[in-house]
Amino acid sequence: MKTVKNYIICILMLCLQYQLAAQTPQLILQDANKVAAIKKAAKSDDSTKQNIKQLVKQANKLLSRPFGSVMDKKIAPPCGNMHEYMSLARYFWYDSSKPNGKPYIRRDGQKNPEVDKISDDNNFDHLVAAVHTLSWAYYFTDDNKYAEKATQLIRFWFLDTATMMLPNLNHAQMTTGSDTGRGSGIIDTHNLPEILDAIGLLRSSNYWKKEDEKGIKQWFNDYLTWMLTSKNGKHEGKTKNNHKTFYDNQIASIALFCGRDDVANNIFSNAKKLIESQVGPDGKQPEELVRTLGISYSMFNIQAWFLLANVAEKKGVDLWHFETTDGRSIKKALDYLMPYIVDGKKWEYQQIGSYKAREFYSLLLQAADKLKDDNYRKQAEKIKNTNTDVLVKLFYE
Repeated sequence: MKTVKNYIICILMLCLQYQLAAQTPQLILQDANKVAAIKKAAKSDDSTKQNIKQLVKQANKLLSRPFGSVMDKKIAPPCGNMHEYMSLARYFWYDSSKPNGKPYIRRDGQKNPEVDKISDDNNFDHLVAAVHTLSWAYYFTDDNKYAEKATQLIRFWFLDTATMMLPNLNHAQMTTGSDTGRGSGIIDTHNLPEILDAIGLLRSSNYWKKEDEKGIKQWFNDYLTWMLTSKNGKHEGKTKNNHKTFYDNQIASIALFCGRDDVANNIFSNAKKLIESQVGPDGKQPEELVRTLGISYSMFNIQAWFLLANVAEKKGVDLWHFETTDGRSIKKALDYLMPYIVDGKKWEYQQIGSYKAREFYSLLLQAADKLKDDNYRKQAEKIKNTNTDVLVKLFYE
């Protein structure tokens, strides 16, 4: 009788462990235990329920929406293969002083409308955002219709032979419309790691198959190899500003996803030196302040650092609390921007366009969470009305 009782207890314990594992997805950018706790809280917390309801409303709009692929662009890349991603450099313009307008000239912070003539960039961003929303809607509701759509979109962009993007950025951010791409074009895919977390969420669904996992792992392995060995990839890896931070985040995230921990660990081992090179003792980011959108790019680079700090945690590396002997840190960079964005202090550098305060709101809440400093939450309250991101509400409010 005692043996039977022990057997039943073991079975119950295994079932409980299975249920907990099912609730805790494999994530790279987000804290899996935290999101599992949020999902559990949704059973009793009205605010969480309301946020999930809003997320579902957004996801429902995506179920029947059409999405574009790299095959939709009206101009073929120089190599002639429409499966190659292609985009034009955002801040380069036709030079009217030249007979044929080439080479293009750079006007930092001023978007050339020609950029929108090639659809790959927008199609990619829209698809990543949709997969992001749908996969989280699936996780919080367990409704497979969201997983089905998210899986279809991942296959559509990365795996289906008729529509897939080849795993390279040979033609990203071309400067004249006819040359090859530049290393700086890798910034086009700074949001690509969001797909990795989406896959982590979709693995428990009925729609994510073994062949999907095998195919996507191969795609990301090939893309990582291109990032590390190509001329454009190597060039981007030597940059000094936000391009370098987002490049490192892509490398580290994808490397962990593909099981290439040595590559990720190399990024983490050099991250503290990169913070030291990018952030001054006063929190200023000189490489971003020389831009015509000084606030925007300073904030953009902090976003990259927050992402990389989250990824580094997976390997026990703490970038959140790292500080040099003279006070350089991610925190100091955030603190420097805070009075300008939160309190309206007059900006000392160039900012020729608007910036998105709601993105800084998200950074403040993340800092409050990671640094265990409630002052950031108090500061965030001052600009809370700028936030429109339901996932920020779910994860951090």
